[in-house]
Amino acid sequence: MRSGWLAALSVLVSAGAIAGYALLLGVAAVRNHPEGYVAAFAIAATLAGLAVALGRRWYAWTALVLTLVLLLGGTTFNFVLARIPVSPSNLHVGSPPPDFILSDAGGRPVSLADYRGKKPVVLVFYRGYW
Repeated sequence: MRSGWLAALSVLVSAGAIAGYALLLGVAAVRNHPEGYVAAFAIAATLAGLAVALGRRWYAWTALVLTLVLLLGGTTFNFVLARIPVSPSNLHVGSPPPDFILSDAGGRPVSLADYRGKKPVVLVFYRGYW
């Protein structure tokens, strides 16, 4: 019976990882670092592997296949497919930047040309969401 409990626990850990990630998707620290739920899938796969080792039952094999698919799928998506594409740039170190207009923190448009030659400018770009 120990095999059945381990198989059920592995499926619950996987489901909990999916639910936790979905519920906390709005939190940048969770969204930007998927290592937590991938690690949970690895723990679930280990539990399912133990269930198969203790009793070679169909439900243990099913739990093992499910958790391995989630582990491989989550790892492939987050660490291979979800990379930011490399784009060519015409900017070079030391060359003046092109003029552009962006919104400041208050939502007002700011042009780089407004500051050219008047005062030093530090541009900070960050990855934003939604």
